[in-house]
Amino acid sequence: MKHSDKSKPEGQEIHWEFLYSAQFKWLKETRSYLYRMVRIASHKRILEVGCSTALVTEELSKKLDASVIGLDKNYNILHRTKNRNKNLKLVCGDVYQLPFKKNIFDTVITQFFLLWLTEPINALSKIKETIKSNGWFIAAGEPDYGGRIDFPDSVDYASYISKNLKTEGADPFIGRKLEYIFQKVNLQDIKWGLASIPFGLTLSEKNMKLSSNFLKNIATVETTSELKKLLKVEKHYIQKKMRAYFTPVFYCIGRKK
Repeated sequence: MKHSDKSKPEGQEIHWEFLYSAQFKWLKETRSYLYRMVRIASHKRILEVGCSTALVTEELSKKLDASVIGLDKNYNILHRTKNRNKNLKLVCGDVYQLPFKKNIFDTVITQFFLLWLTEPINALSKIKETIKSNGWFIAAGEPDYGGRIDFPDSVDYASYISKNLKTEGADPFIGRKLEYIFQKVNLQDIKWGLASIPFGLTLSEKNMKLSSNFLKNIATVETTSELKKLLKVEKHYIQKKMRAYFTPVFYCIGRKK
């Protein structure tokens, strides 16, 4: 599962899966751009770490004549995913103890994964060991909630999200750290940028249910009342046609020497 070492009740797992599906759609153009950057069409062995419902694994399996594997530590999600598509190659395992030989993958990809790790540099070092010389690591999207902008200011989701993600053991500011993390493990030819767009009134309205599910999933007993107030304020401003927000989501690629 994408989020770190915490397990959720079944219903909440399903909510996370809906979120992964939305994130997959949002980042489609970014992934296509990154695939071209690393010339993934010529790659024969690819791994998605923290695959969850393996939508990226499935996308690449359909797109390429290659062996594409999805890895996740949550067996229940992998089991449901396998029922959806029995042809997918899925492995249950941990990023800190990857069940693969060294130097076998042309590309390893993650998406909304590094933020949930308590030791992202250590994890990326482990991932790097499995990548061939001149192979690539792709972080297709990692958010930075500390850089979130909300209009009006009173809809202060940035503080709420950051506080609750920290409680979950996640790093809400991981996006701004990607280049640093890649450099720490000596990846080469590092390129990074923004994958996100602003959400105006129309997108804010359309996304409200999905957004509220995410916000409820990360709520604690202490912050539930705060969330109710924020949702009420947001609904008020949407009705007044006054709503927009932007969350920076960064991508980053690096090559193993």
